[in-house]
Amino acid sequence: MSRGRLALAALLAILAIDLLVVVVTGSTSLLPGLSPVGPAAFAVRTAAVGALLAVLWRRDRARLALVLLLLLPLLVQFQVAGRRLSGDGVMYYVYARSLVKDADVDFTNEYTHYELIGRGDLSVPTKTGLRRSIFSIGPGLVSIPFFLVGEAVARVEGWMGRAVDLSGYGPEHVNAVALGGLVFGFAAVLLIHAVLRRHFSPATALGAALLVGAATFLPWYMVQQPTMSHAASTAAAALALWLWDRNRGSGTEAGFLVLGLVLGLAMCIRWQNGVLLVLPGLDLVAAWRRERGAWRRHAAGGGLLLLGALVGAFPQMLAWKALYDMWVLPYPPHGSDFVRLDHPFLMNTLFSSRHGLLSWTPVLWAGYLGFIPLLRRRPRAAWPLLVPLALMTYVNACSGDWWAGGSFSNRRFDSLLPILAFGLAAAIDAARAALFARPQVALGLVALPMVVWNVALMEQVRRGMVPRDDTLAFPRLVGGAARVVADAVGSPTTWPASWLFAWRHRRPPGQYDLLVGRYLFYRQNNLGGHVEVGGPGAEDTLGEGWGPAQTVDGIRGRALRGRARLFAPLDVPEDLELRVRARAPAGTEVRVSVNGRDAGRFWAEPAWLEARVRAGAGFWRRELNDVVLEASGQDVLVSGVDFVRQGAGTP
Repeated sequence: MSRGRLALAALLAILAIDLLVVVVTGSTSLLPGLSPVGPAAFAVRTAAVGALLAVLWRRDRARLALVLLLLLPLLVQFQVAGRRLSGDGVMYYVYARSLVKDADVDFTNEYTHYELIGRGDLSVPTKTGLRRSIFSIGPGLVSIPFFLVGEAVARVEGWMGRAVDLSGYGPEHVNAVALGGLVFGFAAVLLIHAVLRRHFSPATALGAALLVGAATFLPWYMVQQPTMSHAASTAAAALALWLWDRNRGSGTEAGFLVLGLVLGLAMCIRWQNGVLLVLPGLDLVAAWRRERGAWRRHAAGGGLLLLGALVGAFPQMLAWKALYDMWVLPYPPHGSDFVRLDHPFLMNTLFSSRHGLLSWTPVLWAGYLGFIPLLRRRPRAAWPLLVPLALMTYVNACSGDWWAGGSFSNRRFDSLLPILAFGLAAAIDAARAALFARPQVALGLVALPMVVWNVALMEQVRRGMVPRDDTLAFPRLVGGAARVVADAVGSPTTWPASWLFAWRHRRPPGQYDLLVGRYLFYRQNNLGGHVEVGGPGAEDTLGEGWGPAQTVDGIRGRALRGRARLFAPLDVPEDLELRVRARAPAGTEVRVSVNGRDAGRFWAEPAWLEARVRAGAGFWRRELNDVVLEASGQDVLVSGVDFVRQGAGTP
């Protein structure tokens, strides 16, 4: 290496180490007189690192492109606008802090520090005297090296005379663990790129890897919630896929053992990653069918695979033993009903605006549909991958909160990203071939959005949604265009689910967005059993037959126009009592039906009164139910309907 390149390499090392210190400390630079480092200065330093890398690292342009186009921009975003501990990330972080600082999984002090000790599910000790955790130990384990980096940086700062927090709750430890999330996410993209290069052209592999790293939910969990499990889970799944693909057909006993260890660790990070064991399992079955005489070798490989998985997953078993006095839990610690394999919410999980995977992350449409050309052109790779793809999609759709709580998109599909990357790559190749064969298609794809924009703009003017002769904010124009499109054909990212909704319930497809995915009683953010007919936003749960909102005697309601319908979304059928608050100046009989069956009648009086109608579980079905109120007169007003449970609590 020439002296010039050696000097540039030394400068690169200094700047890279300085960037690391700035991130871990928050703003402190190693370079004298340059602290604190603000957002602009950090961006300039990152750009300098990128420029030096571009000069020095030319042998692998694809990986250089991943660093320059993905890692460095995300690093700037991480430092300038990213978050550290939030949501469930706290619950994973306490594992790392407790294991390093206390050498146990007693989270009493951690929960106390984060003011969680009084929470209902954490306030009562388990039978072992510890506080429960429904979260896996794996993310805490793999973040320990980063926690120790934070410890080292904090101690150096202390030796330099600075006031630092060495308790494990301080910014150095938290920043370092959060940086680990960014590193794990980028490692996942590198591994995905590496495995794709074995099957696709370099350009296709690079494009698919960049899409996974920039157009899915992965960057959110690298930058905004990096202490959660999802970046690490994607990395573990990608490493398992890389090992499996490398060793196929020539797997040694050591290879099976290592793959088992990685899969066991992946299970420690997120338990559903155990589904990936099906990949080497299918290979072992296929090998046994080809070489029945070598059954001992295949059995040995299978045994070592399972042994490795057991060893890799053993930390989770130790944690469960300490917390619950059980090596293996009979059901998830979230509750026995959390995963119901006979109760999938497949359409909601994929298409609902409540974190539906494909509605939030439409690029993964190509990931799924890309398996069609992948099966045709690369069947040896595609068929085994299709099995965990289908299994994990189904399992995630059977989760109790299929929307994954406060998720960005649907985070539970993290370990499927490496598999969906194969579909993305195949879709890229198929699209390239189609455009090469029919270049006029490209012109159509460019022209179509312009035509839709123009039609939507004309419709806004026709409806009076925008002024004919005045200025207006561009976001209003864009939002109006989106509303016109959604009213006419539904949100494109929810197709075909919104079309099926419109066909089945005889409602505009745009109503799918705000209605499907809400429940009267089920889990977080439910409607509390109440439909406010006269309130703002009531249109989300109303069907046809209602008049505009009006206020009578200080109460807002809507008039029945003979026959009016509202929707009652349920998780499971159950005995309910409908309490309808209504009035009619002349007194009118109102008939109530549920899903086409007569449920009862009540008399609407001149004053606002609450009428009650019972409807047993046999009247109801899962998901959306039609509740119809019908009156002979046109003057019946309804302000709201309460659905009161008559049986046991939510299943």
